[in-house]
Parts: sequence; C-alpha cells; structure tokens
Amino acid sequence: MEEYTGISLIIAGLALISGLLLVVAPGLLIKAGEFFNRVYNVESIIYTKRVPFGILYLIAGATLFYLLW
Repeated sequence: MEEYTGISLIIAGLALISGLLLVVAPGLLIKAGEFFNRVYNVESIIYTKRVPFGILYLIAGATLFYLLW
C-alpha cells in the first residue's frame, strides 16, 4: 500500500489547489483550463456552483492529507 501514498498525496494536493482556486479565483482556473484545454477540463456546472464544489474539494483534500500524512 505504500506505493499508493505518494499518488494519493498528489491527488489531495490537486484537490486542495483546485478547491482554493474555485473559491478565490475562478477566472484563473478558467484561463488555466483554456490553456491546458484537454489536460484539465472542468465542466460548466462546477463553475456555476463553484463555492460548494470548492469547499467540497478543500474538505476532501484536507481529509486525504490528514489520513495519509
């Protein structure tokens, strides 16, 4: 199971960053999504309900960090 810890920490970090950007600077996330077109694609429903999704991502990322650290 140790081989999955690093990957899980990276995913948790991405969830925290995504949640923070959705809550604080959604425009920056939109620009990044346009720049990386297919690498990081966030659906329009997430942008319309960005605060609940952002908070959910923050909680999920923090929980993963807490459980895996």
